[in-house]
Amino acid sequence: MTVFYFIPEYGRLEEAERFAKEQGLRFEYNDFILPDVLDAEDEVKRRIEAYKASGRDTSKDTMHGAFFDVTVFSYDAKIREVSFARMRRSMEIAKELGLRAVVFHGNYFPFLKGERYDSNWLTKTEAAVRRLAEEFPGIGIYMENMFDDTPEMLVRLATCLQDVLTFGICLDYSHALILSKEGEEWFRQLAPWIRHIHVNDHCFVKDVHLVPGEGQTDWTEFFRLKETYAPEATIHCEVSGLDAAIRGISFLKEKEMTWKK
Repeated sequence: MTVFYFIPEYGRLEEAERFAKEQGLRFEYNDFILPDVLDAEDEVKRRIEAYKASGRDTSKDTMHGAFFDVTVFSYDAKIREVSFARMRRSMEIAKELGLRAVVFHGNYFPFLKGERYDSNWLTKTEAAVRRLAEEFPGIGIYMENMFDDTPEMLVRLATCLQDVLTFGICLDYSHALILSKEGEEWFRQLAPWIRHIHVNDHCFVKDVHLVPGEGQTDWTEFFRLKETYAPEATIHCEVSGLDAAIRGISFLKEKEMTWKK
């Protein structure tokens, strides 16, 4: 059966831990994507200590890395430096928590696509990932599609990084459907590298992170594609709040079981 992940609501941590234990779920921490948290070292330490205090096994958990305005492929060296520092800090936090992997956004902008832009994005993003992989060899680095309208650049990046065993793809299925309407092509092209999948529901207009089952996504089709192309990938129910996560994971588990029957 698929292993499901959800975001632990920091203010309801004991409830989140109990829910995870009862349902066999893992955490994906979202606290450390926020610049205000990252810039407050005391707050970072407080949250790390709170997550570690329960004594639960975090070795299969993941976290979302910094992504706001993170542009390691910028033509501006100072922006590249700050962007890489944000990514590196995410990896440091993951190491402190003992996590399995960190999810980053490639932040490739398709409306700028062209030989020069694509080459620069690919070269500099590959270099950044390699630096992180060398410094943090035990932690997965999963690149997520954000603004991408096709899988092309992630395929090119993954091909360049095929010798980096900790690199993988986090397929955000909702992003893919909103921007291209073609879920199977994303699965088919990225299949060799998909390690983790983000899901939520929507109405195919914008990324509103609805609870699965409360939008227009064809979840039977999703599970068909997942089983066909990425059967070992884990699934993160990317919604806000514990109550939403409980509804979403209950729906996804039921839908998966129904599809397999």
